[in-house]
Amino acid sequence: MGEKEINVFFLSVILTVLLLVMAVYFIIISIRRRNILYKREREANAILHKQELLETRQEVQQRLMQNIGSELHDTIGQKLTLTYLQMENTLLSDDMDDIKRRISAQNVLIQESLNELRSISKMLTTQNFADFSFVHYLEKEMARINESGLCQTFFSCNRDISGLLNEHANLSIVRICQEFIQNSLKHSGGTAIEIKVVLAGSVLKIACADNGKGIDREQAAAYRIGGGSGLQSIERRIQSMGAAFQWSSNNGTQLHISLPLNKIPDHEA
Repeated sequence: MGEKEINVFFLSVILTVLLLVMAVYFIIISIRRRNILYKREREANAILHKQELLETRQEVQQRLMQNIGSELHDTIGQKLTLTYLQMENTLLSDDMDDIKRRISAQNVLIQESLNELRSISKMLTTQNFADFSFVHYLEKEMARINESGLCQTFFSCNRDISGLLNEHANLSIVRICQEFIQNSLKHSGGTAIEIKVVLAGSVLKIACADNGKGIDREQAAAYRIGGGSGLQSIERRIQSMGAAFQWSSNNGTQLHISLPLNKIPDHEA
């Protein structure tokens, strides 16, 4: 092998090594860039989840305050007013048996008012959301709607699920059910709403249904509930929990949610 061939060989080796070094360098740079982008994306998602959690807290709190104000006015206020009027009439009576009967009736109204106040107090004490349960909240919400006469409501839960869901999932389920209820009241024309919660193994299943006219998918985008975009808002919240869902229209509207408990994303603030 001549000197020229040797120089060409070494030059080829050097170029090959340089190309390999450059290739490795670009691969390392590409990996670093991907890692940086991935880290930024995770940070952005974390910020987004915290914002959504805060917004959901505020929505639930606002709704709760509206319910409490309504209960104070419509139930406790009316009962105490009635008690006051009965006491005024009692003072005009000279019949001891009649006075005792009136006082007994007033005691019943006062006891009912105290029970309502205890219930409201319990609702307020859960506003740190540490022990917030969507089951207890929806039981109260459905009962309130039923008592208002807007429509019949039915709520059931087959097992105790306390402590199984994180704050994000609890609040998301509340808002999903609230939006379904409001959508049913405003658009379905139905007379009954049912929410059924079933814990089957490690999967939480939630079924929301009404007996209204069903969903018009072409007009679904036009539904507006509480400033959100109706069905899209419901679906976005479901997806944020890592749950699957299915809509159906059979003598009304049905929403079936399947939430694997071991796949709930950690969205805690």
